[in-house]
Amino acid sequence: MGCCPTEMVLFLPFPKLRRIGICFMSGEITFDVRDSQFVLFEHQRVQQLFELPRFAEFEVNDFEMMISEARRFAKNVLAPTNRPGDVEGCTWEEGHVKVPKPFHDVYRRMYDDGWMKMATDVEYGGMGLPLPLGAALGELFVGANCSLVMLAGLTRAAAALLIEYGSDEMKELYLPNLVEGRWQGTMCLTEAQAGSAVGSLTTAAVMRDGQYYVRGQKIFISGGEHDMTENIIHLVLARCENAPPGIKGVSLFLVPKLCIDDQGNATIPNDVTCLGIEEKLGLHGSPTCAMSFGDNDQCLGYLIGEEHKGIEYMFHMMNSARIGVGIQGVGLASCAYQSALQYAQERVQGVDMKNFRDPLAPSVLITEHPDVRRMLTTMKAYVEGCRAMLVHAALCVDLAEHSPEEAIREKMLGRAELLTPVCKAYCSDIGFEVSTTAIQVLGGHGYLRDYPIEQLLRDSKIGSIYEGTNGIQAIDLVGRKIGRKQGMTFMEFMGDLGEVIDKHADHPTLSAAFARFKHHKEQLEATTMSFAGMQMSGDLDYPLLSATPYLRMLGNLIVGWLLLEQAVVADAALEEIYASSAAADDAAKAALRRGQDDAKFYFNKLKTAEFFVSNLLTQNEHLAAAIESNDHSALEAIYN
Repeated sequence: MGCCPTEMVLFLPFPKLRRIGICFMSGEITFDVRDSQFVLFEHQRVQQLFELPRFAEFEVNDFEMMISEARRFAKNVLAPTNRPGDVEGCTWEEGHVKVPKPFHDVYRRMYDDGWMKMATDVEYGGMGLPLPLGAALGELFVGANCSLVMLAGLTRAAAALLIEYGSDEMKELYLPNLVEGRWQGTMCLTEAQAGSAVGSLTTAAVMRDGQYYVRGQKIFISGGEHDMTENIIHLVLARCENAPPGIKGVSLFLVPKLCIDDQGNATIPNDVTCLGIEEKLGLHGSPTCAMSFGDNDQCLGYLIGEEHKGIEYMFHMMNSARIGVGIQGVGLASCAYQSALQYAQERVQGVDMKNFRDPLAPSVLITEHPDVRRMLTTMKAYVEGCRAMLVHAALCVDLAEHSPEEAIREKMLGRAELLTPVCKAYCSDIGFEVSTTAIQVLGGHGYLRDYPIEQLLRDSKIGSIYEGTNGIQAIDLVGRKIGRKQGMTFMEFMGDLGEVIDKHADHPTLSAAFARFKHHKEQLEATTMSFAGMQMSGDLDYPLLSATPYLRMLGNLIVGWLLLEQAVVADAALEEIYASSAAADDAAKAALRRGQDDAKFYFNKLKTAEFFVSNLLTQNEHLAAAIESNDHSALEAIYN
């Protein structure tokens, strides 16, 4: 494959430059702008949103300008602080946390330049932009500096929750500073003894003199304490007195680090303490805090909405965060792939295997070696498929909220809910896998800090763990999302895929790929029906045992669908290029593909889709066989 599309270069400072063979590697990170534009405007056609009253004022040119400006911001502002932030890390001393010094000015600029309030409603000081653009730019930003951008993303999600469920007083007092980034927002769910079982939390909220007081401890709180913002607004899950047991008895409270005085200023210290920060594998520039609320029984908390509805409200923030984690996975994976591609296009090593017996044969670029091509094409397929999945999910969310047609709103809501656990789990897993493969392309050099991929690998691993582990996402998919509306949402989605297959069954270039895809779609449907049969027979454990491989099957199928759709678009565009260039025979077309960037881009789209369907989607055969084996060995093994 070896093609390097139009891309942005993010320059990162590294401790030294290393000479390899005859090429000089500088530790650059690149971003594939061309494919993002293709997904937005040619494949998913987000310009359809401009027909809705909510987005009628926007044009494609607006988006293209924003992408161009975001490129410059990422290159010149975000990226230069990434490696220094990773090296310096965060420090804790007597309850106070310091983040890397370079982060302070950059965090402020992210808000002052408007990047962190693009999708926020205009009514609350945002720009009201469509979510697909936010997904595309978010991928760019997290690739440039994940530790810093995730903190800003949490603040934006906290503001969105208050817009949806906060009282008018909360919106007046807290939203302006959250939207402008002067105050940080957090989500406080996890407790040491409860872990992912949020319903087992023990943090309590007691009413005294008409006011709630919160007492308890939370762990793994991103941005729970730091010195970049004037105040920190914690959204804390706690249990009120006489609340029912389990998750249904949980309420949500707004707990500020500094309470607001009579003049509207945050000056009154609340009873909130940071007990320490974690030493982590990655995201060294992001403080992960242990927080204590109410050590002196004086921690004021303000109830959001009604008692006992906390998890319902928090899911609004969590679902947004879960799609954000998927974006994080793709952003890091994309940078890892682009770095490996750049290296492979410069690294000369070994001879062409056709000449391996000739001791005088010249060395070649490693892009000429078949195994390297396999790794590059694998990474390319996963990155581009996941990128499309996330833009499509964001498009569904916008249509679910803003379409004037009730039927479309309901359909897109169901699609978004079905895709959310897949976006989070599949794309975060892919982020780590692609980073691993990228290191393999570089060999020993990829293992060194001279190159950015080892940090990308470390930073990406947390994606499969936080915001609900990927195992929990799989259980949510199998236990709730597949059965939504008695399975109608899932069946409707399968029906839409069937229509795509029928439409392109006789495609002159891709008919064989669509035939293979049809087989895998039918296989997934059969596996899903087997789950239903198990549940009806009372076997609830086995579907949960198989939930993670099932999510992988569905994720693979979704990526295959989106890559094939992209290939159809690319094939039509390629034929237009051939026609306009008068390339009539195979030799002329091949020459055009090697010499013209757009022809090369579209041709590689075709090859990427064919490779995925023939080589990677076939994983579903093994996953289905394992699931349908009905093997209960793991359930029967003794671990206690």
